[in-house]
Amino acid sequence: MFLYFAYGSNMSRRQMRERCPDHECLGKAVLKDHALCFPRHSPIRNCGVAGLAEVPGAEVWGVVYRLHDEDLAALDRREGYDPALPFHVNRYNRQTLRVLTDAGALDCFVYVARPEPGDHVPSADYLGTMIEGAEENGLPPGYVAALRQTPTR
Repeated sequence: MFLYFAYGSNMSRRQMRERCPDHECLGKAVLKDHALCFPRHSPIRNCGVAGLAEVPGAEVWGVVYRLHDEDLAALDRREGYDPALPFHVNRYNRQTLRVLTDAGALDCFVYVARPEPGDHVPSADYLGTMIEGAEENGLPPGYVAALRQTPTR
């Protein structure tokens, strides 16, 4: 079993049911000293996709899931992460970061996007999936409002 912190489109319950049917949602959490960004282009979605930047004092809200081995392997494939490959080859790299929940601190796997040059803007559909997940998981209204203000293409 693994704990996974989702801060992008995987916050969506619908999307997680499709990708990881055996997951268990443990609830909302916050990652301190990081900011949401869109540092790379997804060839699958044809838009900018979510990533993290270390920013003192900033917060990224998301959802913690409990995953089985099969779910984690499916997410690794979907996120473009292969632990056998060098860091600079993967689209996302899996790291362990500490998030805070109502029940206390948890160490979770987090997919961190490997930045690419250029400006990357999410599509309205991709951002809409993020907002859907944020709302259905009860993320703070101010954070949801900030997501809604994110420019799209």
